[in-house]
Amino acid sequence: MAAALAPAYAIAILMAGGPDDGCPSPHQLADALSAHLPGMVLPLGHATGPTTLRLTVTTDGAGAMRLDLNDPEGGPLLHRALSASERPKGNDCPALAETAALIVERYWHEVGYDVPIETPAPPKPPPPKATAPPPPPKPAPPPAPPPKAASTPPPPPAIETRPERPPEPPPPPAEPLPPPGWWLGAGAEVLLTGSGQHAGVGALSIGVERPMWRRRIGLRLSAGVQTAGLKTDLAVDWRNGHATIRQFPVRMGAYMAIPLGFGQLEPGVGVDLDVISVAFSDGPITETQMRASPGADAALGWALFLPHDIYVRASAQAGIEVSYVLTASNNTTIFTTPRFDLSLGLELGVWFP
Repeated sequence: MAAALAPAYAIAILMAGGPDDGCPSPHQLADALSAHLPGMVLPLGHATGPTTLRLTVTTDGAGAMRLDLNDPEGGPLLHRALSASERPKGNDCPALAETAALIVERYWHEVGYDVPIETPAPPKPPPPKATAPPPPPKPAPPPAPPPKAASTPPPPPAIETRPERPPEPPPPPAEPLPPPGWWLGAGAEVLLTGSGQHAGVGALSIGVERPMWRRRIGLRLSAGVQTAGLKTDLAVDWRNGHATIRQFPVRMGAYMAIPLGFGQLEPGVGVDLDVISVAFSDGPITETQMRASPGADAALGWALFLPHDIYVRASAQAGIEVSYVLTASNNTTIFTTPRFDLSLGLELGVWFP
């Protein structure tokens, strides 16, 4: 008799939210499972039946992933928990879906949910042929011996079928460098003003990056000194006086870290404060004053983090600020800060995961 067919099982992916919610999402899980087990995955939202296995994949805030496969009555069939160190690095949701699909595929073939192929039973051997009765004995010659019975052919050898060995999972990709936690650096900038003047700025900076809203957000604080040529001060003379001006730009900025190529793109915004020290003499009057010129800017940076805790960052920022005007005793303007400026900079420093 032919072997009975096993029930055709299928997998249904349970959704806690929408088909694109979560990491990995139900839609990504369905695509990965369909590639490894074609024809075994029900469409998302399809009604389950008495031969439907239920799959649930969840991740928590610490980065651990849990996989549960239950039978049609809700009994556990497969449970697997991957800690944050065992799962694929980074926030690659398709890679998490591929890992879950490989786990389910290996279990599927090891347990044997594949439907067996109905094979016909081997044919029965024919019955032995009936032999004629021996002739009556003759008085003189002895009776002839009866003929030998026809030999029964041996049954055909049984064909042993073995399930195909599941393919080996691909080797894990090379572990990338961890993202920076904070960094410390020094850099130089070229400052171009709206009036056509230019100056240099040397600055020290410190920053920190943290994951937030599924993105890495960074904060950067820098402070430096503005130079005129190779000098850190600017001398201004007029008919009855002299002034020495020093400028110390301070900036606090926030940016979003977007992985791109070999580094990361860093668009952001910031607030600026140009601290101005003026030591001037106007006739008999000699004094030093401190002034501040606030402003804001939009910036774009590109950072490359190297293996030996070294990073290089190129940046450009356009700013607008409140002008500070220095006048003599006769209300003659002798110095003013620009309202618009553009700076191009290069920074080198160390980073820490």
